[in-house]
Amino acid sequence: MRSRSLLVVHFAGDGSGIAELSWGQQEIWSVMQDKGDSLSMGGARALPPGHTVADVAAGLSFIMSRHQALRTRLRFGPGGQTQQVVHASGEITLEVVDAGDNDPGEVAAAVAARYKARQFEYEHEWPLRMAVITHHGTATHVVQVICHIALDAFGLAALYDDFDHRDERTGPVTAMQPMEQASRQRGPSGRRAHEASMRYYERVAASVPDRQFTMSADPRQPRFWQVTLNSPAGYRAAGMLAARLGLSTSAVLLAAFAVALTSLSVSRRVAVHLVVSNRFRPGFAGSVSPVMQTCLGVIEPDGPFEDVVRRAWQSALGAYKHAYYDPAGKREVCERLAAERGVEPDWSLIFNDRRVLTREFADTVSAADSASSLRDELTRSTLTWGDRNHLSQGKVSLNICDVPGTLSCEVWADTHFVRPPDMERLLRRIETVIVDAALADDVRVDGAEGRVASR
Repeated sequence: MRSRSLLVVHFAGDGSGIAELSWGQQEIWSVMQDKGDSLSMGGARALPPGHTVADVAAGLSFIMSRHQALRTRLRFGPGGQTQQVVHASGEITLEVVDAGDNDPGEVAAAVAARYKARQFEYEHEWPLRMAVITHHGTATHVVQVICHIALDAFGLAALYDDFDHRDERTGPVTAMQPMEQASRQRGPSGRRAHEASMRYYERVAASVPDRQFTMSADPRQPRFWQVTLNSPAGYRAAGMLAARLGLSTSAVLLAAFAVALTSLSVSRRVAVHLVVSNRFRPGFAGSVSPVMQTCLGVIEPDGPFEDVVRRAWQSALGAYKHAYYDPAGKREVCERLAAERGVEPDWSLIFNDRRVLTREFADTVSAADSASSLRDELTRSTLTWGDRNHLSQGKVSLNICDVPGTLSCEVWADTHFVRPPDMERLLRRIETVIVDAALADDVRVDGAEGRVASR
């Protein structure tokens, strides 16, 4: 039998006030509104031996006090205005769950699922829900579920690191917190960055095809489907290609995505929005906040695959540099461009490399890594169908997930444009393209068919 209790934890930190949302907060808030979901992040983790409930409570007080994003609630004003309200101090509850005779890991996973199933109350609730699981009097797991308005994937990694190493964090936070971000973005440097990004966006948008997909003859309900491919062979192959080219695995996967899309698209050029972390910008690297934004890239997927990778990398560099702008200003630019063209361009494709912990390991695979068993490893690939819902996901979204030792590619697609069999075909082609390219010295891509051939 399980028992539960609530422990009140006090916190107090530097900084308070009311401000507009930062650009990163605006970006994710818009997505949250479209989906009608808090898009909660985090989950259950095992605690190191020797931790107590008191240790976890102290950790909760520490991270709440340290990070303004966790001490923030939203305020909604007239005309749809949304503001961040940062509090200097307050209280939060830590749920203590005794697993009893149950497996504590399973109990922790169930608590995390319960937390994620319920939307956050943005005006009245802190954006963090936390629990500690005990088993026979010993604290075994911690559950931390955070609303996406408070952080992104890299921000979550920074938060975990602060929680796990809080005894070493004796100085103040040096990373820029959301209220300061919003202030700077409203200033002259923010305006310059926004205007430069919009000039770039207009240049790239001029080459975006009006249509990339046609309506499916087999639309499904629910409309949006999810499928995931886990490929150990793809993991090794992407690393081998990245080492050979001196580029990142992210560029390899973006190129493979572009090549695979040509078998589904009516356009020979692939226009895709890249999700950019923005953590290379001064003060953003360790910020517990959402700083990611998206920017458009266009890729021509014809010719030698290694050339496609280089073009994908160049396109990604432009997106990385210019994914920093006022989202409201970008919407105005997009509306104007659509009016000038007489049609809304089809740019609802997304490439999101979510890897935080495993990206570095994938990028250290040697170019000379043994290829003898690579094709045999294709038999270890698994394809898993997941959620189906009516929440808008765009026409095709590819997420590269953080799973050690495997290339984990998750696709969400609008079945009114991309049939489920084509979703599977897309993932299989991504895998085939990079494995064939890793095994061959010279691989050409037929962009019309999405095929690769060695010479």
